[in-house]
Amino acid sequence: MLFAGLLPNIKGPEAGQPLRLMPWQRLVFANLFGFVERGTTTRRFRQGVVYVPRGNGKTTIAAPIALYLTFVDGEGGAEGYAAAVTRDQARILFDAAQQMVRRSAGLRDHFGVQAGANAIYQESTASRFVPVSSDAKALDGLNVQVAVCDEIASHRTSEVYDVLLTAMGKRRHPLLLSISTATGNTSGIGRQLWDYAARVLDGTQEDDRLFALIYAADPEDDPWDEATWIKANPSWGQAVQPDAIRAIMRQARNNATQETAAKTRHLNIWVGADEALFSTRAWHGARNPDLDIEQFRGKPCHLGLDLASRTDLAALSLVFPSVDPATGKTTYAAFARCYLKEEAVLEARNASYPGWAAGGHLVVTPGNETDFGRIEDNILDLCRRFRVVSIGYDPCQSTQLAQRLRGEGVEMVEFRATTANFSPAILELDAAMRAGRLEHDGNPVLEWCLGNVVGKADRRGNLYPTKARPEQKIDAAVALMMAIGRAMESPAQEVSIFDRPELWTA
Repeated sequence: MLFAGLLPNIKGPEAGQPLRLMPWQRLVFANLFGFVERGTTTRRFRQGVVYVPRGNGKTTIAAPIALYLTFVDGEGGAEGYAAAVTRDQARILFDAAQQMVRRSAGLRDHFGVQAGANAIYQESTASRFVPVSSDAKALDGLNVQVAVCDEIASHRTSEVYDVLLTAMGKRRHPLLLSISTATGNTSGIGRQLWDYAARVLDGTQEDDRLFALIYAADPEDDPWDEATWIKANPSWGQAVQPDAIRAIMRQARNNATQETAAKTRHLNIWVGADEALFSTRAWHGARNPDLDIEQFRGKPCHLGLDLASRTDLAALSLVFPSVDPATGKTTYAAFARCYLKEEAVLEARNASYPGWAAGGHLVVTPGNETDFGRIEDNILDLCRRFRVVSIGYDPCQSTQLAQRLRGEGVEMVEFRATTANFSPAILELDAAMRAGRLEHDGNPVLEWCLGNVVGKADRRGNLYPTKARPEQKIDAAVALMMAIGRAMESPAQEVSIFDRPELWTA
C-alpha cells in the first residue's frame, strides 16, 4: 500500500496527486501481499478474482499491483502482462500503468523503470510489462511473474487464462489477477471463475491459494433500491458518484435495453441464463382473468407466427391494438396459441406439457411432427372471426405456409429475424407491460416462453431475443414480438380482405 501511495493519480480532479486507495482497494492489497506461507516469505495467494461494478477503480488497483510485482518485488527477469480479449482492451490497463510510470520520478530514478510506447521495462533486472490480447498461440513460452486478466467476463474461452496460469510454474510467488464486471457471457471463463470464487467465499470450496472478492447485488435484492446500489458499489460517494447512478437507474427502470446494461455495469448482475429480459412482475400485473378473445370479434388484430420446426414448439400470437382516448397511446390485448407434436407431450420433455394440454393451452397434434395444416386451418378461422390486418412470419421457416395463406387472401408480411426488426418490438412490449398498456389472459405457455427470453444486445444496444438453453422455449414470446412489431408498422385503419366479401372467391 505504501508503494501505491508513491504513484500518481492519472485521471480526474486529483490527477497528479499521490494515489489514495479506497478501503476496498486496501483490502485487496492487504490480502494479496499480507499473507505468507508459515515460516517463509512466500506469498500465500497465487490467484486473485475480483468482481466489482464499473467505475469503482479496478484499473486503479490493478496497475499498481502489476507494477510492483514486475519491477519492485526483487524477481529477476520478471514478466508482467496486461491480458484482455482485444489489444485495445489490454492497453487500458497498460496505458494506466504507463502514465503512472511517466509521472513518477521515484519509479524512474530509484528503480530504473522506463515507459516505452508498447512496453514498460527495467534494464537492470531485464523485467518488462506488456499488453497482450486473446491470441493464445502467441503466448506460448511465457514465464509469468504477474498477469492481470482485465474484464475476464468478456473472454469467450479460457485459452488465455489457461496459458497464463500454466506459465507461472517457474516463479516463487507469481500472481494471476482476474478482475472484471459481470456481463451477459454466462458460459465463458469469467462466469466459471465467479462461481468458483463464490464457492470459496461461502466455504463450500476449499482453495487457500485463491483470494476472492465480489461486490454485487444478490438475487433477493431490489435492483431499484438505493441500498442495493450502495451495497454493490464499494466506491460509493468516492469514485462512484451517487447522483450519476441515481439518474442511470431511474432511466433504466422503464427501458429494457438500459435496464440490462444498468444491472450488469452498475450492480454486477449477470444478465444471461438466469436473468430474463422481461419483468415477470410486470407480466403478472398485466394478467386479466376476465379477458376473452371472443370479446374482440370483428376487431382489427395482428398475428405473429413462429413455426420453428415440425418437431418443436410452434406458436401463433395475436394482439388487438387500440388507442387509449385519454392518453393517445396504443394499448394491446394479447393472446397465444401453441402447438406441439403428441410424441413430445407423451414423453413429457417438459413436466408442464401434459397439464397445459389438458387445460387447453397447448394444441397437441398427432404423431411425431407438429401438424402445420392444423395451424393453417386455425389461421383461416381466426381471419373469419377477426379483422386480421397482417401476419408477420419468418421467411426462413414459413415460406410454403405463407404462400398458401396468400392464396387465400391473407396479408402475409416477412418479419426477418434481425435486431432491426426485433429491437423496436421488444422495447414496445416491455414498455407496454410496465405502463399497463398491455393485458393478456394468463396463457401459461406464453408466460413460460416470455420468462425464458434472454436479450442479446449488439454494440449499438439493439436487442434480439434468444434463449440460454435449448429446453427453454421462447417461440410464443417471439410470435408475440412479431405481432407487436406488425401492429407498430401498420396504420389502425387498415382492414382485412375478410372484411370485403366482394373479393372472396367461391
